[in-house]
Amino acid sequence: MAAAAWIDPTLITAERQLYMDVNLDRGSGYGDTLTWSDRIKPALDLPLVHAQMDVDMAKFGEMFVDLMTRATPGPKQ
Repeated sequence: MAAAAWIDPTLITAERQLYMDVNLDRGSGYGDTLTWSDRIKPALDLPLVHAQMDVDMAKFGEMFVDLMTRATPGPKQ
């Protein structure tokens, strides 16, 4: 989704700004993405990110099918 939104940002129909962290503790939660709003953010220095909340699925589906059914480029000479 991130790559598709980079190619065509109009795919994203809603976003929110949230504070984000990634769980690096060893264990079952390793790699979990954690987000907070301004109101409930912990007292940590966290980056403010743009979280993609909704997508135009019809447009994304068309883009995906188009990209996946194109001819594969040949080897460079």
